[in-house]
Amino acid sequence: MKKLNIRVCFALLACAPMIAATALGDDPQAEIDAGFVAFQRGDIVAAINHYTTAAESGSADGQARLAWILDQSEQNEDAVKWYQAAADQDHADGQYGLGEMYAKGEGVEKDEAVAVEYFVQAADNGHEQARRVLINAYNKGLFGLQADPAKAAEMQRRLDARQAAGDDE
Repeated sequence: MKKLNIRVCFALLACAPMIAATALGDDPQAEIDAGFVAFQRGDIVAAINHYTTAAESGSADGQARLAWILDQSEQNEDAVKWYQAAADQDHADGQYGLGEMYAKGEGVEKDEAVAVEYFVQAADNGHEQARRVLINAYNKGLFGLQADPAKAAEMQRRLDARQAAGDDE
């Protein structure tokens, strides 16, 4: 029986995650699921690898998740790129994330009007936090919007009704 070289064994072990990721690569949802599991156990590098594979395959969900991690890591230009890719596919999390980037001027030039456009798109796609941001903006006159408590109250009623009905639309 042949003995395995210890260096070869370590090299194979080091490559195992990449081999596993490649095996999942044809299934973006499997990559997203694996990325979520990796993120939950605190393995951000593996989560990024899985989400990148999903994002590069065109998955809007993978793009938005990757963008969020990059955003939290202050890799703002890359985050904007992936949020934009997801937003271009009408993905609510991508739209919301891109709105936040424009509102803060992170990775892009600050533009509150563009931020509001993305918040509205996300809200129209059922994103609850985007709805809350807009309600607050109309209550307080934020993002260059005119304070409009009546509009804020109407948005709040719609949000409450959707939540009571369990409806994301």
